[in-house]
Amino acid sequence: MERKRNINSVIHDQLLGQLSEEEKKRLQAWIESSLENKKNYECLMQDTELSERYRQFATVDEEQAWEIFQEKHFQVRGIYRRMLWKYAAILMIPIIIGAAIWMGMWRNADTGPVRVQDDQLAMLRSEKMGKQKATLVLPGGQKIELKSVTNQSLQDSAILSVPSPKVVKETQSENEEVSVTDNNKLVTYDDSEFWLTFEDGTKVHLNYNTTLKYPSHFSAVSRTVYLDGEAYFQIAKDDKRPFRVITANGIVKQYGTSFNVNTHVAGVTKVVLVEGSISVLPNQGDEHKIHPGELAVLNGVTQEVQISKVDIEPYIAWNSGRFVFDNCSLETLMEVISRWYDKKVMFEDEDIKTTRFTGDLDRYGSIIPILKAIQRVTHLKMDVEGEAIIIRRE
Repeated sequence: MERKRNINSVIHDQLLGQLSEEEKKRLQAWIESSLENKKNYECLMQDTELSERYRQFATVDEEQAWEIFQEKHFQVRGIYRRMLWKYAAILMIPIIIGAAIWMGMWRNADTGPVRVQDDQLAMLRSEKMGKQKATLVLPGGQKIELKSVTNQSLQDSAILSVPSPKVVKETQSENEEVSVTDNNKLVTYDDSEFWLTFEDGTKVHLNYNTTLKYPSHFSAVSRTVYLDGEAYFQIAKDDKRPFRVITANGIVKQYGTSFNVNTHVAGVTKVVLVEGSISVLPNQGDEHKIHPGELAVLNGVTQEVQISKVDIEPYIAWNSGRFVFDNCSLETLMEVISRWYDKKVMFEDEDIKTTRFTGDLDRYGSIIPILKAIQRVTHLKMDVEGEAIIIRRE
């Protein structure tokens, strides 16, 4: 028997105008099955340009797009070409792939939240690329492989079709906390990501190589999760129950807002606030409030908290399907590319690693056009040989 495709794949075909009559009926049944499904679908479709932008994305010939991009932007030759490349590394060179999707979608870099339509489009593209996968480990040790976004809460044991994990009762006192051992654990891989929704409506997008621990049910007085890695949070407002993200270097606390938390650098937790209001607490020290457009860096060794105004785009662009790098070292840049595309990176010369790069890349594009864009900016040669990317001087 043919395995039924998940609903995201069905919506993907609808956006491209390729839905069969049978799947049209299935989509309609899914929409009518719950108010949440209907609301999500209507929110996705209210942007009248979404279908057209998605069709343009799906029909782009990446190699041909790259050739056109070269012809249009790289006609400089000789000494002028060398002078151009001397300064090119400080310029933003976006890949033309997916440009039809990005046009008209730029947000205010200081305060603008990610639009719902952008989130949904990123989910569809991630699904198409096979990047949505994670392992859910229940408190008893049972493992469940998840391979697509679900609209049901992963705190709902019914969706898991397994014996119900331990339930955190709503009668907990304010001082009681759920033991970490009683939490579910959701783990993404080096080359994957995952979206999930909690029972309170909070939405979380896990980046690659991330672990999130959370209770089977939130208590009546608090909502607490544990993060190791990177995640983008869109917290459902609840004035009575603060939402806390506990990391190895401190705690993020708030009641309803959007923010990004990153612990990928050992001993450091970086928190960027997109909208709303949150506070950060080092393991030892005072609480610090931050405002939209600010970055808080918690140092696990010194217990210091540094807060600064930043362009939030490089910190949150991954959530909507882009890699944005601002004066980033090539070593750091290629570490991201290495993980996401599951490739080893080899530098011919050590000093190449310090080359700086500023650019905007399509997170769901294929690797060859992305490497071509990077090498055009850095004036380096990048070759994919088997499972390795070799970087050398031209």
